[in-house]
Amino acid sequence: MAQWSLEAFTEPVHEEITNRLYGCNGDACAGSEATTAPATVLAGVRWNDDPPFRLLSGQSKSSSCNTRETVRFETQPRCWVNLFLDAKAGAAAGKQYGQGDAMLYRSHFGDLQYLHAMAAADGELASQTKANLMGWFEFAWRAALGEYTLETRLKDIGNPTIQAAFGRSEWRLMDLYTLGASGGLRRDVDDVAFGSLLHAVQDSFAGGHVHREEASGMRECTLAGSSVSAPGNVLEFHSYNGQDHSLHADADSRAAFMRGFQEEGNVVDVGRLLVRARVQKLEWEVVAPYFDCIFTLQRPEAPATAGDFVAGR
Repeated sequence: MAQWSLEAFTEPVHEEITNRLYGCNGDACAGSEATTAPATVLAGVRWNDDPPFRLLSGQSKSSSCNTRETVRFETQPRCWVNLFLDAKAGAAAGKQYGQGDAMLYRSHFGDLQYLHAMAAADGELASQTKANLMGWFEFAWRAALGEYTLETRLKDIGNPTIQAAFGRSEWRLMDLYTLGASGGLRRDVDDVAFGSLLHAVQDSFAGGHVHREEASGMRECTLAGSSVSAPGNVLEFHSYNGQDHSLHADADSRAAFMRGFQEEGNVVDVGRLLVRARVQKLEWEVVAPYFDCIFTLQRPEAPATAGDFVAGR
């Protein structure tokens, strides 16, 4: 678990990809010191892996957790790891995590696995996972354009994905993205939302998250008059619950990213159009077909599995 944590939070692959989206090239884009992308966008890119949350009464599984403070891996690592292991054990025993459970449980083993372009559980149809993703992308894109304020209640947003995830809560936009954060991050919550959106897109190019066909280079995805080679069709979304975490981490590594970076329809080419579209302030209705193209399903009825990353194999 310590090794997994080290890999998950110290090899800044998402940060490198994001820096490249903002114009960085070469090895200078790698490493935690590279900051071509805005710092607040990079904070959003990290959010999906480590969303801040507070434990409610009865949710603390370890004396190492300070329930008065926001929980993140960076602020309470021992607590975070103990909660992660508890979530993993619960998922293995058949527990299903959703509204009312801590964010860490939901985002890694529960209903919010779409934050990583993954299914909530084995057997979930690809069409359902894509629908969840499209709903999340719409919400995050609108937040990135400033259509919501820090005070916007998630339950008041007419988006089925957001309603299913947060409709019974009193959370505001600031509670979701910047719980316990400083005012500086909150002033740029739109950047945080955009970084979070980029993370989900980037994860869909990692083999542990999504099984895609090899891109042919013959098909294109178009956005506002610009086109890029389309990534390979989605054959299957994976679920994290039954995966070997070391195998999953290997597929998330910089070495794996660099291999994919040489292919047609790679994550950098695809993501650069999204950065440009946000600068242009294109409305969701304009960018939605581009997301639909990025996530073209080969078989909408394909059930999610652990893929080639099954634990114990």
